[in-house]
Amino acid sequence: MSNAILSGSREPHQHPVLLDLNALYHPPKRPLTALGIVSTLIPLFGYGWQAMTQDPETHFRQELGKRINKHKTEEANLVLTLQLAGMLDCHCLHITLPYALSEEQLATLRRRLPRWQLTMTELLLVAELPRPADHKAPPQTHS
Repeated sequence: MSNAILSGSREPHQHPVLLDLNALYHPPKRPLTALGIVSTLIPLFGYGWQAMTQDPETHFRQELGKRINKHKTEEANLVLTLQLAGMLDCHCLHITLPYALSEEQLATLRRRLPRWQLTMTELLLVAELPRPADHKAPPQTHS
C-alpha cells in the first residue's frame, strides 16, 4: 500500500533521504501525543492518518523508527528500511553505516532487493529505486 492510495495525488519524495543507522538504533525520546496514544491502541488509524497528513519522508522516518531493531543484523534492518522506503514512495536513500558492508553482504542485499540499485562507498550506502517512468518501453510504431 503506498501513500498514493491513501492520499490520492501524493508524489514520490524527490530528494535523497539521509539516514544514519547508528542514530536509528538509539533514537531520542519522543513526548507522548494524543495521536501516539490512538496509534498504539488502533495502529491502522495512526498509519492512515499519518499517510494523509505527512510528507513521505516524515511518514517513512516515523514508521522506520517503530520497526528498526538494533538486535537484528544490519542486513535485516537494511532490507526492512528499503522495503518500507519503496512502499512509502521514498525512492532514494543515503544511509550512513557503522561499518562498510562486505561484498558478500552487498550481494545478499542486491539479491533480496533486486529492484534497488545499491552502491557502497566507504560507510555510505546509496540506494535508488528507479521510478516507473524509467522502465517504460519505447513507443512502438506500426508499419
